Amino acid sequence: MKSNSSLNPPYFQFTLFADFGPLRYLFFILCLFIYVTIVSANMVIILAVFLEKSLHQPMYIFISCLCLNSLCGSAGFFPRFLQDILSDSHLVSRPLCFIQVYVIYTYASCELTILTIMAYDRFIAICQPLHYHSKMTFQKVQILVLVAVFYPVCIVGFCLYLTVKLPLCGNKLHRIFCSNWPVVQLSCVDTTLNNIAEYLIIPPLNNPIVYGLGLPQIKGVILRFLKKGPAAEIKGI
Repeated sequence: MKSNSSLNPPYFQFTLFADFGPLRYLFFILCLFIYVTIVSANMVIILAVFLEKSLHQPMYIFISCLCLNSLCGSAGFFPRFLQDILSDSHLVSRPLCFIQVYVIYTYASCELTILTIMAYDRFIAICQPLHYHSKMTFQKVQILVLVAVFYPVCIVGFCLYLTVKLPLCGNKLHRIFCSNWPVVQLSCVDTTLNNIAEYLIIPPLNNPIVYGLGLPQIKGVILRFLKKGPAAEIKGI
């Protein structure tokens, strides 16, 4: 029988890092410059919106949320990546690996949901300009932002929970950062539930929000249906 440490290795090893010798310092400087640029550019936008009262409007608030999300996503990738560029041993602890998975996947999902509410905001502003201020109130903006954040947080958390529970028979990840599917592939047991969650639950839950409800035609039909009621719709047909 395998020990608990062999079934749940305390460390993962990234196998795609090569030994570039002195060139790794050049790569480190270039990647650090990219990271600093990302942080600086997003911070400038966030501070500009925060300090300038004329920018306290839904569109700019959503842009600030997008910038804040970019800061979270880059923080989940670059610090660890920069460390691995200079390191000779590319090992990451199990908890830190799962934290990176959660941060990166939540960042990617929030990117979609925030862009969706930005599209909704522009739809109201362009197609219904006279009703824009009555529909896009500060309270509604708060609700949209909360939904755009907590929806991915819960979905990604559920998928990661399924992954954390899996007993693993290996610790080598053919990646330069931690991602969910390569970890699932190391499992010693059947991963059908994880496959169902990743391919049959997440896309069907995301697609209606990102592609369906984001389209004004579909959204308009749904809103009219809810206002009139099913009986009225059937009678109208």
